[in-house]
Amino acid sequence: MSHTPVITFTMNPAVDVFGETGQIFDDSKTRCRQTAVEPGGGGINVARNIRRMGSPTLTVFPSGGLHGEQLQRLLNEDKQPFIAIPIGGETRQNMAITDLSRKVMHHFVFPGPDLTDKEMRACHNTLLKYNPPFLVLSGSLPDHVQQDFYAQVTEAASSAGSKVLLDTSGAALTKSFYHGAYLAKLNRREFASLGFDEHSSVKQLHADMQKLVAQGAVEVLIVTLTRGGALLVDNSGRSLHFSAPKVPIVSHVGAGDSFMSALTHQLVQGAPLERAFKYGVAAACVTVQCEGNQLTDLDWMERTLAEIQEEDI
Repeated sequence: MSHTPVITFTMNPAVDVFGETGQIFDDSKTRCRQTAVEPGGGGINVARNIRRMGSPTLTVFPSGGLHGEQLQRLLNEDKQPFIAIPIGGETRQNMAITDLSRKVMHHFVFPGPDLTDKEMRACHNTLLKYNPPFLVLSGSLPDHVQQDFYAQVTEAASSAGSKVLLDTSGAALTKSFYHGAYLAKLNRREFASLGFDEHSSVKQLHADMQKLVAQGAVEVLIVTLTRGGALLVDNSGRSLHFSAPKVPIVSHVGAGDSFMSALTHQLVQGAPLERAFKYGVAAACVTVQCEGNQLTDLDWMERTLAEIQEEDI
């Protein structure tokens, strides 16, 4: 039994390198200025944000090679509690480079390392040693990893009393439905991958979400919207649609993680689901206006909360 209210897991962590250049050239050197190096990966981003908001967190992830050592060093410098599960492969490094001439960020994401069956079992067994009130499974699974890994953990953790929050995509998400998860958060494209129209109206999206929840996919389903805001449906019949103000977009890196961070922190603090959901929308709205992968200005989030509006569906 863990005394930490939130444990997060990242199967495919990374060292995130941020930089900028005057212009990105084709077939030539593009010289960049490094602006930041951050621990990366969905669950790691979520844990760091939540801890900054005031709820203790523990983040768990596989780690190997020089990048794995760098990742652990960065987390130690940030004073973020973690468990790194040793693996033989090399932890990946991702890059986000801003082209200043066009004011556009290019996000280069690399595949993760192979994990052996033994390493996979170590990840699974480490997570199930704990029984936190909230377990966040965040980030994609590499192609070579069993796509039902999150489903196995979700079923076991939910049966032990943890509320499992899913923030993943593709087969890792679809195979995790109907295994007792409390909440799942998707964007429009991820939701469309389930067989729905990415460009349908909010009304149709709402109907499609209601169908999934009624079938028992999860207790709470959230879909974030392309132009800001999000839609929520839960198994009590409640539906919510919050919109965010139009803001200049600097980077989408970490926006979804900030959403999950603020929502989870509010739930840990005992806030009603509606308020937690609204905080998630505000957090994402702030993060897209910032560089890096973290939500660092919590006062800005609080100010933005007043600008989040409830809309009719």
